[in-house]
Amino acid sequence: MGILKSGINGPVRNKTGSSVARMHRNINVVTGAYRKSNKPPTALQLEAQAKFSLLSSFLGSIDDLVKTGFKQYSKGKDPINVASSYNFNHAFLVDGTDFTLNYPELVYSRGYIVPAESPGVLTLPAQIGFNWLPQRQSTYCRYTDLATFLIYNPAKKMAFRRALVTDRYAQGHLLDVPPNFAGDTVHCYMSFASKDGKLQGNSIYVGELICV
Repeated sequence: MGILKSGINGPVRNKTGSSVARMHRNINVVTGAYRKSNKPPTALQLEAQAKFSLLSSFLGSIDDLVKTGFKQYSKGKDPINVASSYNFNHAFLVDGTDFTLNYPELVYSRGYIVPAESPGVLTLPAQIGFNWLPQRQSTYCRYTDLATFLIYNPAKKMAFRRALVTDRYAQGHLLDVPPNFAGDTVHCYMSFASKDGKLQGNSIYVGELICV
């Protein structure tokens, strides 16, 4: 039996007919009761499920970056789900019935802070170096903005990141990468945030390289 607490505008709980009421993130939600379908999933449904699983695996491996980077766009929703929805339409490279992640198009952060100017990456023994050009200061581009770096290894499905480790003025940063990354192709990203961490910027794809 469904229960209306404090009248029709108050919180509700339990099942009423074909509807189920529950509290989700401090919001009263009423949904239809789950009905198991005996119909097998279509090819399009299976493809969508596989794509969602692949994208979720990537975003889940950097959930700390995503939760911070998409927080201001979530408005009570799960930032991982918001990031998945934002990325989904451009997240894949399709070749017939096969598909892979389109790494240069993936985004883990969005915001007003200006991204790095002409960023680049280079590989060194057990290290990856990021660099970028100097930029004129403005409201959303300060020398004190802090950089976050992400290195993703598809072969091992591992993400190596360092958050807020150097400022924009430094124009470069060296990262020590895990020894077992040697010989693997990795994808590199970076983003800036304000010094106090309250404002984020768009993450950008910097490049692909092979670790040595």
